[in-house]
Amino acid sequence: MKVIKTRAILALFLSAMSLSGCSGGTTNSNIPLSTTTSNSDTNNANATKTNVEELGLLVNIPYEALDIVWKQDTASKKVVAVLRFSTEDANKIVAESEKFGPSQNVSLSVETWFPDELTAQGEMSGDSSLKGLTYPANAFYLAPYTSGRITRIERGDFFVLVLNAQ
Repeated sequence: MKVIKTRAILALFLSAMSLSGCSGGTTNSNIPLSTTTSNSDTNNANATKTNVEELGLLVNIPYEALDIVWKQDTASKKVVAVLRFSTEDANKIVAESEKFGPSQNVSLSVETWFPDELTAQGEMSGDSSLKGLTYPANAFYLAPYTSGRITRIERGDFFVLVLNAQ
């Protein structure tokens, strides 16, 4: 009987020691999992992406983009993409967008993750902004991103697409 008790206590002790050895060493086990997850979501939201197929799951891309860089901000339910199309496709996008409403002159702030060409164009303006014409982005809507604008930047075939989820 005494041998069985000793073995049981020894087994419990060894189990407890091996479980505590799996805790991850320097990881603070007092941090809730949801905090760690939200931090990783925030880091992912701040990361720029260039995968057109992944963007195509979030928004409709009616023509083949020559260049693409984009970000998704899940906290504010927003997608921002910089797309460059061929001149022919860029003109089609403008013509189709005008069917949903008139264009408006706008000035956009240059983001640090924008392509070098747009960053240089913004620096030449003197106030780090890009001038362009903005249109309704109906052709790009894909649920849940069903509101927003697309802006064709002056002197080129770059567009800045900003869509929001409703």
